[in-house]
Amino acid sequence: MKTFTYVLLAGVICFGGNSGSGYAQEDHEKLAEQHLKKAIESGRKGNAKEVARHTEEARKQLIEQNREHPYAHPNVSIYGENPKAEHDEATFEEMAKAISEAKQGNAKEAGEAARRAYIHLKKKEESK
Repeated sequence: MKTFTYVLLAGVICFGGNSGSGYAQEDHEKLAEQHLKKAIESGRKGNAKEVARHTEEARKQLIEQNREHPYAHPNVSIYGENPKAEHDEATFEEMAKAISEAKQGNAKEAGEAARRAYIHLKKKEESK
């Protein structure tokens, strides 16, 4: 009877630990979305410094998400074969452009790049 109780307890602990990881992934995605929205708005207002700050924070959230839930990148990339990876890469490329433009003081262009990153992030979420 004690063995059954220990096995049952171990199962509950394993199940509980695995069920929470999906929420963390969603949290990182939602935080990244929120920061990209703020970056877009800052770009519209002409505040390049805030565009860079919010885009960098969104980038950190997505890096953390990818660290917690990695997926394999194929050695030979065939367009359309892995849309999640393609949108993920495009998101990071656009965020890099947004940060670069913001550091040069081009708030409007940085905000537009953040908007494109946001679109790719949404498409990545849809392609799961």
